[in-house]
Amino acid sequence: MPSDWWDSPAVVACPLGAGAQSGRTARRFTRNTLKEWGLASLADDAEIIVGEFVANAMAHAARCVTSGQPIGLRLLRRTGEVMCAVLDPSASAPVLRMPDRTTESGRGLQMVDALSDVWGWSPVTGRGKAVWAILFCALRTRAITHLYLRCPHLRISPMAAH
Repeated sequence: MPSDWWDSPAVVACPLGAGAQSGRTARRFTRNTLKEWGLASLADDAEIIVGEFVANAMAHAARCVTSGQPIGLRLLRRTGEVMCAVLDPSASAPVLRMPDRTTESGRGLQMVDALSDVWGWSPVTGRGKAVWAILFCALRTRAITHLYLRCPHLRISPMAAH
């Protein structure tokens, strides 16, 4: 893990358009940033989370076309955690619901809930809201190392946690 991980927070931003490529752009930006930060082990989960947030933002932003506010992605790295946040112009709160077994949509926040350590949303004055999820790095590192020590036959490298 990079030494500056423990010393200073880092924030990066990626503006997103309203086009179909925004989700792909956000996922790629997330994976590349986490690799640069030495946190590639979080990239799969973070990509899924960001993809769901962007898809929801696109759906809600379409209802707020008069706002003129852009959709944006922010990634924040600070001691022991990474926060993924998507800002959109809608003030509507995201709702975690139990979808019907026959429903084809409505499972995105279920995945976010399962993959993140904590998630939520915050109003952003005059700009809509930010929906965010936090991934705790230290806990994942300990969990992978613990699993390796308890089950070495699984061939999980402790380096996968770094």
